[in-house]
Amino acid sequence: MKFSKITLAICIIIIATAALGARIRVKPPTILLQEAPVGEIYDFENQRGQFITLGPIEGDRIYTLTPEPASKGESKATGYFDFPEPAWFQLERDSVAVLSGTEENVRMWLDIPKDDGYYNHHWLLGIAVNPISVQGSREQIQVGAYLLYRIETEAKAGVVPYCAESEVVVAPSMVVFENVRPGEEVTQVVELFSGLPRADLATVSPLDPTSPVAQLTILGTPGFPRLTNPEWIEYENETVIPKAGEPGAPFPITLKIPQGEQIRRFEEILMIEGENSRPAFVRIVVTTEIN
Repeated sequence: MKFSKITLAICIIIIATAALGARIRVKPPTILLQEAPVGEIYDFENQRGQFITLGPIEGDRIYTLTPEPASKGESKATGYFDFPEPAWFQLERDSVAVLSGTEENVRMWLDIPKDDGYYNHHWLLGIAVNPISVQGSREQIQVGAYLLYRIETEAKAGVVPYCAESEVVVAPSMVVFENVRPGEEVTQVVELFSGLPRADLATVSPLDPTSPVAQLTILGTPGFPRLTNPEWIEYENETVIPKAGEPGAPFPITLKIPQGEQIRRFEEILMIEGENSRPAFVRIVVTTEIN
């Protein structure tokens, strides 16, 4: 099943403000891209009709666009880890001239190399949009922006992911239960990997759908409402995350939909929160077969 979707938010992070500052409008300020392909070029224009759009603005300006790991811009998001190689996110132009009152579009592509180690990741990419000073400009401060793009690579079982030092990865990162009949019990097993220097004890629990993290950061898969009966999914509430270089730790997930339920599809998101590691998450996507 393919669940490649982009969800746009409506907030923008402003680097600086001033009474006489020239503020640039940039969109989309944030993206969630699920099932980002590994080994294939993802063209945002062809797939989603989407660009980075700068402007309109008062006065003529030139801006640079620089993809980078989000931590370089002192940004982070729960469940996401630094995008490892900014060169994989390609822009049509790295500097853009925006004339007063106009907009400029910049095409973008994602090109993650073909390698099993890049499946199952949740990455956060920052794009710094900075003005180049214009000679003769009367503004005291010219304002830029910082874009945050969340990229979830394709889910795949049976692979060993590359893990940064603080990164925890679940393989597969999306567990798909297809055509499940209410009344039957189905179990799938994921594996936990990490780049941690030592093993860590973690708690596992559903992401609260009313929390700020669920509302703003780890958004749901479009078309799949969150599960309102968390007892339908069974798993251990504690688990051990292995240290770097160790084999993946198996973690069974069992689905039990009661007989007679008429729900057709839903999603659950489980948070994995270690004592000495940053939070990670796994998506559980379910479709049912109802007679």
